Amino acid sequence: MIRKPFFVRPLALYAIASGNEAVGYPASNLALHKSIGTTWKSTGASNLWARGQFDSARPVDFCAVIAANALPGTKLRLRLGTSQAQVDGTAPFDSGALDFISPAIVREDGLYHSHLEIASAVTASWWRIDITGHTGDFEAAMLVLGQRIETSRFYNNDFEYGFEDLGEGKFTRFGVFDETPGVVLRTLDMTLAWVSEAEFFERFDPMLHAIGTRQPIYLCFDPAATTTRQRKTYMGMLKKPGFARGRPKPGVFTQDYSLLSMI
Repeated sequence: MIRKPFFVRPLALYAIASGNEAVGYPASNLALHKSIGTTWKSTGASNLWARGQFDSARPVDFCAVIAANALPGTKLRLRLGTSQAQVDGTAPFDSGALDFISPAIVREDGLYHSHLEIASAVTASWWRIDITGHTGDFEAAMLVLGQRIETSRFYNNDFEYGFEDLGEGKFTRFGVFDETPGVVLRTLDMTLAWVSEAEFFERFDPMLHAIGTRQPIYLCFDPAATTTRQRKTYMGMLKKPGFARGRPKPGVFTQDYSLLSMI
């Protein structure tokens, strides 16, 4: 069954500590939500945990670890609380050890995103993740914690999965192909055509004002637990500022989203 998309504006993460990090690959890199190339990397698979704070008590109902070299046996555990002692011990929220790759798939690039939805938001000022069941060095790019902003309706049927090549290539006048290297990023374009005034001003307007086109946003286009969910997961910036366009029906808006994804 297809589900409606949701956005998550990643909370800023502070005072990050870890039980295992390689030189040059600190767990604090998990907080760099604009940089897919900076990672937390361990030396071996023992004592694999990372812990940190938010700037204040924040509601959290979603967690994702992005672009990790997880294996079929790798487990993720999330704890949320109001003190370091809670998240290191008995926390108000404890997910227990969950399969990191769920549903089970094999990706060609070997990089996987976890996906953990919490039924009711937990107000927390501290967090901790533990990685168990892994073999060898563990490496991950980002940790996304925040609150889901789910659309009330589905997108229009003219949505687009696409790609944008940030390099350049063309033939010279002598028939030689001249290439400027660059990565190829995934894109997603969708239109929400029946957004109510209340929904826009309560959910989307604060998010769009905060992120503009320079701050990252997480988008799960179809959160249903299928083997394509990872490919329908995006993390990046909007290519154009968010807006709400009026429709013939008063109090109803159309929104267009165009996202350039790092993952």
